[in-house]
Amino acid sequence: MSVAAYTRASQNSENTKQTEYRAFAIFTRALEEAEAEGPIAVVKAVADNRQLWLTLQMDLASPANQLPKELRAQLLSIAIWVNKYSTAAMKSEASLEPLITVNKQIMEGLRGAPKPATETETTDTPIETKQTEV
Repeated sequence: MSVAAYTRASQNSENTKQTEYRAFAIFTRALEEAEAEGPIAVVKAVADNRQLWLTLQMDLASPANQLPKELRAQLLSIAIWVNKYSTAAMKSEASLEPLITVNKQIMEGLRGAPKPATETETTDTPIETKQTEV
């Protein structure tokens, strides 16, 4: 998988969110399957995922990006973290699970799925959540 897959996906008739969701799905699956395939597959999957995030980072930094400023800043922060964490993951010094989790959370945002309740939330204490579209 590579950014070429992301580019090819964007050429389909799907909207931007669908394209981004599909790209994240492709790279997330590669991360999930990589450990069973060996260290070379891990490095490749992490490098490809990192490239996806670097591509996203470039788009987020563009003045033409129309996402709200606060959301762009949050996503840029995640992209920077992914870049740093990926180095450790490629050296087998860190688990792939946090990268997979972050990707899945982005996919949930793109899909518009509600966030699952946490164990600390109870029906006695309503917690206001603000869903932000990714």
